[in-house]
Amino acid sequence: MAEIDYLQNYPLIWEKHRELKFECLTGLTYSDREALVFVVKAANVMDEIFYLQAWYSNPSLRDWLKEHADTSELNKLKWSYYQINKSPSSSLDEDEAFLSTADSAIRLLSKATRIVKDWKGLEYRAAFPLLKPAGANFYPPDMDKMEFELWKDGLAKHGQKEATGFFSVIKRHSEFILDSHQSDNKAGSHDLYIVPYSEEYKSLLAKAAVLLHKAGDVSDSPSLKRLLHSKADAFLSNDYYDSDIAWMELDSKLDVTIGPYETYEDKLFGYKVIIALQFFCATFEAYIGIRDDEATAQLKLLGDYLLVLCFNLSIVNHNLCLKLSNRKFYIEELFQDVKGPQTLAFNLPNDEHIVKDRGSSMVMLKNVSEAKFKHILLPIAAACVAKEQQEHVDFESFFTRSICHECCHGIGPHTITLPNGQKSTVRLLISFLLIQELQEFYSALEEAKADIVGLWALRFLISQDLLSDSLLKSMYVSFLAGCFQSVRFGLEEAHGKGQALQFNWLYEKGAFVWDSEGTISVDFTKIEGAIESLSREILTIQAKGDKENAGLLLQKYCVG
Repeated sequence: MAEIDYLQNYPLIWEKHRELKFECLTGLTYSDREALVFVVKAANVMDEIFYLQAWYSNPSLRDWLKEHADTSELNKLKWSYYQINKSPSSSLDEDEAFLSTADSAIRLLSKATRIVKDWKGLEYRAAFPLLKPAGANFYPPDMDKMEFELWKDGLAKHGQKEATGFFSVIKRHSEFILDSHQSDNKAGSHDLYIVPYSEEYKSLLAKAAVLLHKAGDVSDSPSLKRLLHSKADAFLSNDYYDSDIAWMELDSKLDVTIGPYETYEDKLFGYKVIIALQFFCATFEAYIGIRDDEATAQLKLLGDYLLVLCFNLSIVNHNLCLKLSNRKFYIEELFQDVKGPQTLAFNLPNDEHIVKDRGSSMVMLKNVSEAKFKHILLPIAAACVAKEQQEHVDFESFFTRSICHECCHGIGPHTITLPNGQKSTVRLLISFLLIQELQEFYSALEEAKADIVGLWALRFLISQDLLSDSLLKSMYVSFLAGCFQSVRFGLEEAHGKGQALQFNWLYEKGAFVWDSEGTISVDFTKIEGAIESLSREILTIQAKGDKENAGLLLQKYCVG
């Protein structure tokens, strides 16, 4: 098969998925298998863009490391770990650099900034900092929050919205000295200016657009064809509305999620989204999934009871309910590799206008979940969880809790009160306003909320006989083991930071107990009260848009 032959050229993808023996492809039509080849090629272009977004000298560093990978066993290991992290910073070590300055990328300046006799070019090393820049490559590396806010406040209303929007980067006019290929938009007296993604990554996005158009041409699925063509157009126009609507309306065994979505790389503000193999500066990403229709039907149970959860959210007494949207639920087999820690699920789109018009979709990646449970969670549980409770760690509770985590991203404030006293009651803008108000604290707090409220929600569903009583102890013990799993992401990563908050809160309340053998167990008499108190704390902070208390909460509990 042509698609199998092609995929063997990408070791990271091939090695991860060859155990499936491509059984998941049997439900695809021949034309969609042809389309898959072009989609995978487009996904690898997203990978190229992600390298640019993660760190400003990433492509040069990548080429240098690859060139020297065969010179020693150490260099081979450096290259291997770099391919996992897609930057010189380790995702599992609070984004600390795992390379030395000797590994810095060499950059050639072929042109002098002025005429110099006998100029032959200049080489210099693009040394990387010990800690990854909080703004990744969405902002100038020497820009701080104060400079950004002063510049933004001087812009017209439309400019302010664009500056804090998903699909643009912030650059300096003074960078022209070394980067003559950048935008020629020099309007305005300030050194900072805005460049839309469609311009910043023009050549790569054009390449990806051609591939998606080809995929759309060969696909015989009308909805997939529409998605692929509209996403290709969006890459060039920087307007993703129509393509996100097309994704929401996709009715295809082959599911393609590609473009700028997540904001985890932007730790300065959380404004910019990434483009990666995987919302405000958004990074580019690509998930290629094969839908599991039978498992998806089972998942629909929790989705059907979201409204029930809303009306029974008794852990808070004011101003909070479910952020309802028309939600679709899918379980898929992931057919792509992503950067760093592998995600179990995602909720998209993030654009509040799309959510208003069409709702949102939640996708669970079953094969990734199974692999994480077998190869990571079970060994961690064997080492960290008290022996008498290890029998409660099972895949059913682990996967059900992951599903509920994603569902509970939709639970939160119905209205929020901003620091200036202004109230917002428009549900569709809540997430956007929370990110604006909580800024760098938003992602960690949101991940902790989805986890802890998800546990409360599971307990409620069990009490209503909607889920089996057998899950009760298992979900708590599996969550305990999961704390050790997720905190490995590091205290600079949203999921790791959120997990540390939860573990330390529950430990302080006596819900987690150390024993004489150095392992830890769940106190089933205290766990429910501790979960309820933390859920109330986080939801109240979100209801108030309270950045100060969000920071204090994370500062106190996000410790190793």
